[in-house]
Amino acid sequence: MDSEHIITSSINFGKAFSGKAFLIFPAEQAKLLVNTCIGSQIPIDYSSNNINFIDTDFDVLKEISNVILNAVIGEFGNLIGLKLEYTLPEIELIFVTDSEKQILSQGDVYIFIIRATFLLSKTKIKGSIFIALSFNSVTLLIEKIDELIGEING
Repeated sequence: MDSEHIITSSINFGKAFSGKAFLIFPAEQAKLLVNTCIGSQIPIDYSSNNINFIDTDFDVLKEISNVILNAVIGEFGNLIGLKLEYTLPEIELIFVTDSEKQILSQGDVYIFIIRATFLLSKTKIKGSIFIALSFNSVTLLIEKIDELIGEING
């Protein structure tokens, strides 16, 4: 796979159930998402490896990320029965080479990966949601799932 620029937005969450969630888009998909949301008709030059972002683009991406990541992580909190605290989203433009394809390289971290396609005004935008959880948070989640399965099976 070639080197590419990606846009990541991340939030930290929780205390007893904690981790970090990332919304990740290839740069051209992030720019397409922003343009679709603000109604811009400016074409994106996909042949160039230089997609320009302005402050407004990053603000739009922060708002979108805030809504999506809070909804996804909020459901984990609802499932476990805990109120989670969140940080504000942080946006980064990252250049990823073939040898640097790992987003997280910490030990004792478990990652849920959700591939997502967003459909806005007949425009498909592809991205991913990564949810990194500590071992204790994964254990808490598995215990809750086991409890729910036990309730279903009686």
